[in-house]
Amino acid sequence: MNKAPEWIWYPGDYEIFHHLLLNTRREERDYHWPAFWRLDDCYHNVRFRKQVECDKPEQMIVYAHGVGHVWVDGKKQALRKPIELSSGTHMIEIHVARTDGLPCIFVDGERSTSNSSWEVNEFSFDWLPAGCNGLYMDKEDDPNIFAFRYQPISPQSIEKKQDSVLYDFGRETFAALLIEKIAVQKELSLYYGESCEEALDTEHSILIDVIPAGMKNYRCPPRAFRYLFIRGAEIDDLELTALYEYLPLEKRGSFSCSNESINQIWEVAEYTFHLNSREFFLDGIKRDRWVWSGDAYQSYLINNYVYFDTDIAKRTIIALRGKDPIVKHINTILDYSFYWIMSILDYYQATKDKDFIAFIYPRMKSMMDYCISLTDEDGFIRGRKEDWVFIDWADIDKTGAVCAEQMLMAMSLRATWTCGEFLGKREADYLNRYEQLKRQINMRFWDEELGAYIDSFESGKRNVTRHANIFALLWDFSDSEQRERIITNVLQNDTVPPISTPYFKFYELEAMCRIGQLDDVSNQMVDYWGGMLQLGATTFWEEYDRAVTGRERLGMYGDRYGKSLCHAWGASPIYLLGRYYLGVHPTSAGYDSFAVEPRLGGFEWVRGTVPINGGTVSVERTRQSLRIVTDKEGGCVRIQGQEFPLMKNVLFEMNLS
Repeated sequence: MNKAPEWIWYPGDYEIFHHLLLNTRREERDYHWPAFWRLDDCYHNVRFRKQVECDKPEQMIVYAHGVGHVWVDGKKQALRKPIELSSGTHMIEIHVARTDGLPCIFVDGERSTSNSSWEVNEFSFDWLPAGCNGLYMDKEDDPNIFAFRYQPISPQSIEKKQDSVLYDFGRETFAALLIEKIAVQKELSLYYGESCEEALDTEHSILIDVIPAGMKNYRCPPRAFRYLFIRGAEIDDLELTALYEYLPLEKRGSFSCSNESINQIWEVAEYTFHLNSREFFLDGIKRDRWVWSGDAYQSYLINNYVYFDTDIAKRTIIALRGKDPIVKHINTILDYSFYWIMSILDYYQATKDKDFIAFIYPRMKSMMDYCISLTDEDGFIRGRKEDWVFIDWADIDKTGAVCAEQMLMAMSLRATWTCGEFLGKREADYLNRYEQLKRQINMRFWDEELGAYIDSFESGKRNVTRHANIFALLWDFSDSEQRERIITNVLQNDTVPPISTPYFKFYELEAMCRIGQLDDVSNQMVDYWGGMLQLGATTFWEEYDRAVTGRERLGMYGDRYGKSLCHAWGASPIYLLGRYYLGVHPTSAGYDSFAVEPRLGGFEWVRGTVPINGGTVSVERTRQSLRIVTDKEGGCVRIQGQEFPLMKNVLFEMNLS
């Protein structure tokens, strides 16, 4: 049976075009703030082709977003008009151009129907399989408009304030306001707030809208908020609803345990993550609403333990990379180029999606080669004048070659080599560079006296922070003796400045899980994420410091409301709880084999489900017993130093007392 027709385009251009739109939407009060890096665009002039074998006559109609024409066996035809195809073989070529958006086509036919079997190019020599995603299956659809869903929501409370109204929607959301039956004739000012303080502080509210005088109905663009303050209207002067804009993701993962605070943390983390899972994985829904590679790297891993949605992961990877030639690091950040490269190997390990790896590998290779071109004779990469060496919001010695950056580069070299091996590319130079760089890192950055990796050997400061040492534990840069010294001298040393952002707590807590300190991780989750909940958070923040109180806790970057109160990297407990407490992880690509190693982490019991490639694993562990069931072959249980096979759809039970 032939597939149903769908809209098709140049591969990767759908993602790049919507990335362009997204990165120009950021607003702050009365001005726009486009992203401060190069924004690539789709090709605006493309051609499609397919050789069609008709076993009987059929009629074909070509719909397009753009202008152009159809060639059938060398004869030119019009778009949107029936074209008769006789029995036999036909060569069809379609030329479409669009200056203000994504050129794409929809072919309604039998054998001629549009799908990924068509080829496309941008008038170069190489023809590629057409891009499509299964979201645009009707001729009236438009891939230039992202396929969000909408749901009406209402405020949970309404409070009169003089000639103004304060609406509270109960929790943070992302929605377009629909204001109807406006009874006043004057201009209305709308002030949005992730906090009540922000909405009421009208001189400093970051997101605002103004409804001109005389309007009877008005729809505002989608915005992030919990509170809305409308100045110039009484409660009865208008009717207000909000259209919640969201991506319909299936929540396949779950977690609960004997600690109710952790249960609430998981649920709020999932809601936080869902709000930031949109066209792509965003950093935050109010600020910046951009796609940052370091943020996205963590989102891919979180996604694997709650949605396992491969489409949004692929969209994000493609969008971040953009097009050649490469002129700067992704997001202008040195480390973010490396996270992008590493994410491709992680994606393959989770999905075994060889088609996507084959598609993205040329871009992966050119990104890696670009980074290699910036290395010095010692093999180290250093930030240039306009490069941002980030690592974290912390006091790191970033003089010259920075240890954490070299570790990220080494992991990127290994990832590029490994993906090349999957495709039969045999790129031995990447492996050789990885092994050489790993040796150089230990020679130049390991400080035997301090028993830790220093940030930089070039400054002479011998500064020790947690960051590079955490990477060393996670990615096996250190031997067993070094590991023990790092644990003692860094992780368990209160004189080493603590991690203050959820962003790098992701890596610190994972390192602690790796070395068996789950009880401490549990306590930190309750203290850090639970601390936000105690302050009334309905989504998790970009940063949290218990010592900062009052309105000051809402500020960041010199802006009194600059902190994002709904930030994707705040959702990392989902990954930690699924990966290390329920203990589910692949041991070969695509979960062809996988292990389940559940641990309690100080709780009386844990239970939950983990989505995997092609199935689901359900785990329930108490101090006395263990129960596991999965609907996929290839699993094993590792418990109390032993390993047992898991059988598909057969309950595994074990008495642990």
